[in-house]
Amino acid sequence: MFTEKKPSGPRVALVGCSASKLQHSAPARKLYTSALCRAAYNYAEKTCDAVLIVSTFYGAVAPKAVIRPYDRSLRLYNKRERKDWGVRTVGQLLPSFKLPSQLVVLAGKLYAGALAHGAHWHNLPRPEEPMRGIAGCGPQVKWLRANTPANRTDERDSGGKR
Repeated sequence: MFTEKKPSGPRVALVGCSASKLQHSAPARKLYTSALCRAAYNYAEKTCDAVLIVSTFYGAVAPKAVIRPYDRSLRLYNKRERKDWGVRTVGQLLPSFKLPSQLVVLAGKLYAGALAHGAHWHNLPRPEEPMRGIAGCGPQVKWLRANTPANRTDERDSGGKR
C-alpha cells in the first residue's frame, strides 16, 4: 500500500534515459539525446523541485554527474529484475530528501511500473505519471512541450482556452 501524498514533500522528477546517447562521457542531462528525454527534462526542471535521471545501468543519476555511454535496456530484464531495479533506484534517491518525496515519473511504461514498485516498497506515495495513457514518443513530446510552463500559450492569446 502506498502512503498518503504529503503536500510539503518535494516533487522529484525521474526522467527516463534513452537509447540515443552521445558516444563519449558527458553530464547525464546531456548524454541522452532523444527528443523525448530532452522534452521530459525541460518539463521536469520547470515543474518539480528536483530532477534525477533514471538509467538502467546507473540507477538514479544527478543531472550534472558525468557518466559513460552504455548499452542496456530495462526491456531485456524479466519482471523480477525490473522490480529489483525499481527498488534499488528509488532507494538511491531517498537519502537526498528529508521528507517523503512525491515522485513524478517521466519515463516509459516499463520504467514507470518498476519505479512505482520501488516507491511502494519504500512506503512512498504513488508516483505521479503525467504522461500515462499517451502512447508513442511523438505524442508524448508534443504533450510535454505544450505543458512545460514557459511553453504554454498565454490565456489572453487563446481566448481563455488551453
